[in-house]
Amino acid sequence: MRIITIIIFITVITVILSLSPVSAQSILPLTVGPARQQITVNPGEQAAFSIKFYNDSPTPISGMVKVADFVVQDKEGSPRIIEDATQASPRFSASNWIILPYDRMSIPGNDKTIVQASLSVPKDARPGGRYIAVYFEPTTAVPQAVVDGAAGQGIAPRIASLLYIRVTGPILESAMINNLFTKSFYEYGPIKIDSEILNRGDYHIRPRGVLSLIDPWGGIVEQAPLKEENIFPDAVRSYENNLGSKWMIGRYKITLVASYGEKGQALERSIYFWAFPWKVTSIIALSLIIALLFGRSLYMRLAVKEASLEHMIQTEKEEIEKLKDELKKRKE
Repeated sequence: MRIITIIIFITVITVILSLSPVSAQSILPLTVGPARQQITVNPGEQAAFSIKFYNDSPTPISGMVKVADFVVQDKEGSPRIIEDATQASPRFSASNWIILPYDRMSIPGNDKTIVQASLSVPKDARPGGRYIAVYFEPTTAVPQAVVDGAAGQGIAPRIASLLYIRVTGPILESAMINNLFTKSFYEYGPIKIDSEILNRGDYHIRPRGVLSLIDPWGGIVEQAPLKEENIFPDAVRSYENNLGSKWMIGRYKITLVASYGEKGQALERSIYFWAFPWKVTSIIALSLIIALLFGRSLYMRLAVKEASLEHMIQTEKEEIEKLKDELKKRKE
């Protein structure tokens, strides 16, 4: 009877678990390659490039193939597609240079579709960078692969390949350290440092930089490299670093040195901050003061006691001498 009860209990639990909703993380089956590519082309010339769109699901996926300019406006380097070409800056726009073989396509299940595209650069094109995105936008329901085996249905967002076009010719390379900041005072380290580099040139840059923490005597305490990231024209890239140890005392200097561009132009900026563990120092100082006061009080007590003992001894000596004198007189 006990065995039958256990079997029934296990069966009920199994049924309940089988009826429970499955929690799973969906993964869209679309990928693109290359995700980014760079093309260098002369004014008045043409160039060809290809993009591969992969469908990792067994179901064909149909949709639109489009091209648009993109810009980077946030400080993390996230691209934003500009669907309306009239809203793009003529300085960096090139969406109307791109020639696609078709605007609709279907990607077979577990297969890929290759888009063979080309671009035609006007003869009067300004040297510098142009930035476009070629993207696939599904128009049918996209099956979603699920990590633990379940499946779902949904409409996938667009998937894009970014194209960096370099039009040859003399370009302006200009950048600046837009911000280098840390708090003016720290009780404890490490020190959080925020920095920003602004690109005012005609082409994206990838600065290499090092942050140095310098102690009050001019010695380098620690160094940390900036993460190498693209900074697009008219965009700012932000960085966050931590330097130093927990215990620091004095006025410290933080220096950012970086180089960028084809000519290796240099950037440099410095800031200062104070570090002092005032709570711990106050406790230590207070403890020392209390110890000194206690020691002084103890010393004064001992000194007074010693003086009192000396006075008593001296008094007793005087009394003994008097007694001696009296005894001596009696004998005489």
